[in-house]
Amino acid sequence: MSEEIAISLKNISKCYKRYASPVDKLKEILLRGQNHAQEFWALRDINLEIPKGETVGIIGQNGSGKSTLLQIVAGTLTPTRGEVWVNGRVSALLELGSGFNPEFTGRQNVFFNGQILGLSKEQIEAKFDDIAAFAEIGDFIEHPVKTYSSGMVVRLAFAVIANTEPSILIVDEALAVGDTKFQARCMKRIREMKDQGVTILFVSHDSSSVKMLCKTAVLMNHGRVLEIGKPKEVANHYIALLSSSQPENYSIPPTEECKEEIKEIENDDDFVITNAQKKVLHRHGNNLAVIDSVQITDLDNKEITKIETGAIFQVKVCLEAKADLSDLVVGISLRNLMGLVIFGVNTQLMNVELPKLTTGKKLTVCFQIPCYLNKGVYTFTIGVHSEEGISYDWIDELIVIEVINNINSDGILFFNTTIDVGIQQCYAIAQEI
Repeated sequence: MSEEIAISLKNISKCYKRYASPVDKLKEILLRGQNHAQEFWALRDINLEIPKGETVGIIGQNGSGKSTLLQIVAGTLTPTRGEVWVNGRVSALLELGSGFNPEFTGRQNVFFNGQILGLSKEQIEAKFDDIAAFAEIGDFIEHPVKTYSSGMVVRLAFAVIANTEPSILIVDEALAVGDTKFQARCMKRIREMKDQGVTILFVSHDSSSVKMLCKTAVLMNHGRVLEIGKPKEVANHYIALLSSSQPENYSIPPTEECKEEIKEIENDDDFVITNAQKKVLHRHGNNLAVIDSVQITDLDNKEITKIETGAIFQVKVCLEAKADLSDLVVGISLRNLMGLVIFGVNTQLMNVELPKLTTGKKLTVCFQIPCYLNKGVYTFTIGVHSEEGISYDWIDELIVIEVINNINSDGILFFNTTIDVGIQQCYAIAQEI
């Protein structure tokens, strides 16, 4: 097998046996040659070859075999027949908390999972602070996992995967359990790993994410591969498949009820400035001016995390001068979860001259923005620099906002469209022949 290939699947099939009762299973064990089971083929004759460094999206309805296929690639399931060849260390985020012992503490599970992934104890110790900072579960990392909420379990599981430098990353729908801030952070990390050449298998019901993140898409249905090709074309065929059948309900299961302390952690403000958490953010600049806080509010100055399409919201940036400055420029940039820049503006472009600041003085700049976004999760990058473009402080994808829209429409932007329908009278003219 070529060293340029990361994953090779040849004629992979997976069969499960179903028994009408436990007695039928016992009869089959005791009476050799008799078959009392009904066969269910979760996968049939899957052939797939994925080059190193490629991001592949796998889409399909529930029950199409996506998760079974990922488990076979990850090595947690054995195929009934066929050959699996994997070149590189695999990290997989499959079912919620899979691989975690609920009786162990978060710290113990980090070391246990790290060793399963092939890291030494010393390597895990060197990465532990980064893992804890990414997970952001505070002191709960020293408590048993059985006391965690579902969101905290996924945070810790992804934090381990994101910081153990896998060659192959497998991500199932488990990320959907986390809150919007967590999803934004995870998608950012996935994009970084993609840029670093990690091979990624990405399962999602969100066809727009597959279109933007993946180079290739695979459409599965009833255990078979229907199509392999460009994400846009495959995603369109997936939507057509949903329209021609009765799709299952894709609702996300509700999270478990948590203690008040857990709720505080999960709802904590995403603006983090502690030394441990700075590692999570992409932040740079010469610190002549420092961003103190950023808030998204409504027009009544009430802080919000969700905004309706069509409403006006505000992005308030508070900064402090660490030197005498006379050429400040403050800017914001809006991205979707795939990292696509949708909108960007700064005070210089808008011909707004900011006042001169002396050392220690603070300034708040408020951007008022009408929301023409469609429903989804978006992030704001905040920057402060000089008129010549010298960066004072820049924080990438700092604030997360969720846009809600009751109108079922496609795309990133929503335009308030009107439709005018006119009926034309048609006249038939009969001619004698």
